[in-house]
Amino acid sequence: MRFDELNLGLESGGTGPLYRQVADRITASIQSGGLLPGARLPGLREMAMRFSVHPNTVLAAMRDLEAQGWIHSLPRRGFFINDTLPVVSVEVGREHPPEPSDGFEFPHNLASITSTKNVKMDLSDGVADARLAPAEALVRAYHRALNIKGTEILSAGDFKGHPRLREALATHLAAQRGVVLNPGQILVLRSTSMVISLIAQTLLGPRGGNVAVENPGNPMIWETLRQVSSATLHPLPVDSEGLQPEGLERLLDQGPIQLLVLSPQCHYPTGVRLSAARRVRILELSRQHRFPILELDSEYDFLCGPEGPPRPMVAGNQGQVFYAGSLSRLMAPGVRVSFLAVPDHLADPMAKVRQRMDWQGDPMLEWAVSELFLDGEILRHLRRVRKASQERRDALEDALRHTLGEILSFDPTAGAMALWLKGIGRHADPKVFEGWLRACGFTGLKLRPGNFFEFQNRDLAATRLGFTAFTPEELQKAVALMAN
Repeated sequence: MRFDELNLGLESGGTGPLYRQVADRITASIQSGGLLPGARLPGLREMAMRFSVHPNTVLAAMRDLEAQGWIHSLPRRGFFINDTLPVVSVEVGREHPPEPSDGFEFPHNLASITSTKNVKMDLSDGVADARLAPAEALVRAYHRALNIKGTEILSAGDFKGHPRLREALATHLAAQRGVVLNPGQILVLRSTSMVISLIAQTLLGPRGGNVAVENPGNPMIWETLRQVSSATLHPLPVDSEGLQPEGLERLLDQGPIQLLVLSPQCHYPTGVRLSAARRVRILELSRQHRFPILELDSEYDFLCGPEGPPRPMVAGNQGQVFYAGSLSRLMAPGVRVSFLAVPDHLADPMAKVRQRMDWQGDPMLEWAVSELFLDGEILRHLRRVRKASQERRDALEDALRHTLGEILSFDPTAGAMALWLKGIGRHADPKVFEGWLRACGFTGLKLRPGNFFEFQNRDLAATRLGFTAFTPEELQKAVALMAN
């Protein structure tokens, strides 16, 4: 950031010598990243004007900063920020850092983002490999978008998402997944989190309600539901055939629910598929007790097998089921495109809620992605990533069996973008398994402990290992590190 873009005015009522106040403001800007190492500071007179002080006061501040090691001077060139900055130590006798000086109260249950400082490979979830993304095709699509529809797509977009992309998605879902939709039923969103937020605001709102979720499950879904609504979440057990309908029946005996969140094609995090009999029973309960189902299906494109995955639950049940998917999982994490298919009569009311969340979306990206569908690039890319995904999975499974087969097990028929690893033998003890995960962390491999996926935070000797973002060689190197 340039010096003249910084807000460096001195606060009224400041304490200490004036030159020291100037020096402190510059130091704070360096520590916050506003002024970068190696940057040249303006002349004394220009800085004096910015601080509304005499140039001699600025000169005294410069000498003080130079003595502390923050800056250095070069003859006839001025002052420069040092490449190596001094380490600021905690004051002697202080046991805790100072309390933040915010002028307001904020919730104390807010958690900081997880540090990635020592992470070499993030294996904690399955994501798309950006190296496989159709970048050149996307660049061409952007150029065509600007050349052909420049003014239109640089203006405010449709509140449901660009009509061209919604039409392409409807065609794709009908051909690839057997889901026949009117383009008007599809809302283009940014992420699964945004899908959850929209559903929560529309179906639950301030009054909240009872929401059934899978356990183990996805903490991102739980936290988003809690933040957006006053919902009461009820965890339902999942086994090797998916969510247990008996748990749902017991919950319904206690009273009505307002929503069931389900990942039937590929359960998160275990990767199991909901059995056909359980699908039928859960849909029967939905009709009988009149509650909607949110079907999350972001990993469908990676599901393999001789027969392929069954049609999503929304097929033939559009009055009961909301259906959500993601193109970010298919293309690249930076391509922020997800979609939500809703019952026809709710499309316009939910678009109004979406309007408040994201006024105009990203018409340029949406038009460009629609080009990839129409050019056949999405289908070509889909074939490439499915082939690469299978190669990566084969390499990972082979390495796990040969290297860690005595301590880990997994279901070779489950999962699409990640494997659910479970401890066996001594590692079936959650404490031993967690110790192994910590050892993996020391080598730079990020894996989450089993209790991360457990609603009551109970210990599990298990973890989710994502493999789609890494080559076979990278995955086998990672397994070798796990064994050390």
